[in-house]
Amino acid sequence: MADRYASVFKGLVWFHRWVGIVMCLMFATWFATGAVMVFVAFPSLSAAERDAKSEVIDWARVRLNPASAQGILGQAGDLRLVSFDGIPAYIGKAKSGRMLAISAETGQPVAAVSREAAARIAGRFEGGPVAGTTGPIDYDQWIVHQQYDPWRPFYRVRFGDRSGTEAYVSVRTGEVRLTTRRFDRGWTWLGSVIHWMYFVPIRRVFALWDWTVWVISLVGLSTVVAGIWLGVTRTTTKMQSKRPALSPFRGLLRWHHVIGLFAGTFILCWIVSGWLSMDHGRLFSEGEAPQVSASAYAGGSSPAPARGFGVEDLRRLGPSSAVEFQRVAGHEVAAAHGSGLRRVLIGGDAGATLAERVPASLILSAARAGWPTDHVESVTPIAVDSAYAKAESLPASAVQIKLAGPRPVRLFVDGISGKILVAMDPSREAYAWVYYMLHTYNFPGLSSRPVLRITLLLIPLSLGFVFAVSGVLVGVRRLRGMRPAASQSRPVSTAT
Repeated sequence: MADRYASVFKGLVWFHRWVGIVMCLMFATWFATGAVMVFVAFPSLSAAERDAKSEVIDWARVRLNPASAQGILGQAGDLRLVSFDGIPAYIGKAKSGRMLAISAETGQPVAAVSREAAARIAGRFEGGPVAGTTGPIDYDQWIVHQQYDPWRPFYRVRFGDRSGTEAYVSVRTGEVRLTTRRFDRGWTWLGSVIHWMYFVPIRRVFALWDWTVWVISLVGLSTVVAGIWLGVTRTTTKMQSKRPALSPFRGLLRWHHVIGLFAGTFILCWIVSGWLSMDHGRLFSEGEAPQVSASAYAGGSSPAPARGFGVEDLRRLGPSSAVEFQRVAGHEVAAAHGSGLRRVLIGGDAGATLAERVPASLILSAARAGWPTDHVESVTPIAVDSAYAKAESLPASAVQIKLAGPRPVRLFVDGISGKILVAMDPSREAYAWVYYMLHTYNFPGLSSRPVLRITLLLIPLSLGFVFAVSGVLVGVRRLRGMRPAASQSRPVSTAT
């Protein structure tokens, strides 16, 4: 038994020593880039910002009603009405995942957006002169995420402003899906790109990137666990000796050991939570409502959204840059965006009713239909700085419904359109804690105090960085110490 323990101990020492050199380089990089990410996030364009800056729909040119548009698009879901370069168009997502667009004026497929049209669209969006247009392109550093797949390819439109603004216009739908600034692009290279290994050749192939980062993070987690166990064992043994001390080592290795004893818990939690950011449904649920429940919530098995609105009904929505169509408890819903005012059309037997949001009673009815065996509580608003709201990137319009049953669920719904955003079961709640909150410190009570939260996050990040660098230096010294021995060794003479 003692021999087996000694063998395991030596194996862990070897693993932690040599694999740890490489992983400490990774840890130092992750801690440093993570600190940058606290201040500069990866470039994105929120739906609210896009709707606010997109062109207003010309209702005089809309001839096609949503039902007819759905019939032309077929089984395409997520039906929306937008306008680009003066053309009102219905947009839906096909089964292939690609976006389809038809003219709301003629019902014909919209031709691919030209380079000249893309420049005009981006110029109106940003309100400035265009300096140049590149494309179409399928991928570059800032549109490599799979969320952009339905809209590919894109034109990249450059502006001559001091901020170095660039806008990405979809060839398929004419929508501006992303804008970036020179400052964000530069700092994101030193933050998110390196931290997430967001290099285009790897990231464009999601499965390759997903498994690469997941495996590297798992190896890193293993070295941390091994290091903590070895560090505690070394300290325990030394404390039981004739000359008790925290560490049996000297010099730089002693610093690495002692810092690891105190920073080990944070490092372990941060590496675990970072590893879980790559979970993607492996261990935890992904927050999606079951298809049966989502269909019952909508009020039927048909995936088609609005069917009963006429063009005259839609015009009652007034100035809008986008109209989103949903079905809630069997009622068609058309939610207008972009004008700053909340306007929603709700279909019914007596015709379309104009309101500011979908009534809570209708959302409750839909939730009871979707989860008939659960006790459905009232619809309640959620705070913008709610920990769960931040973990799921929920909009300010989100509301919450608690479903009490054998497997409790927090159902988050857009309070304006009635669209299901997240179905958070206990597994998803646990994921929000062990990944998002542990990794960002957006805990309840801290999420509303950004200065305190950032301070509490930067301190252990700095300590972790120092610890990782000390591990790298220890490894480098050990490798250098092996060179002289190798160079001084001489072949043994075979002469007699």
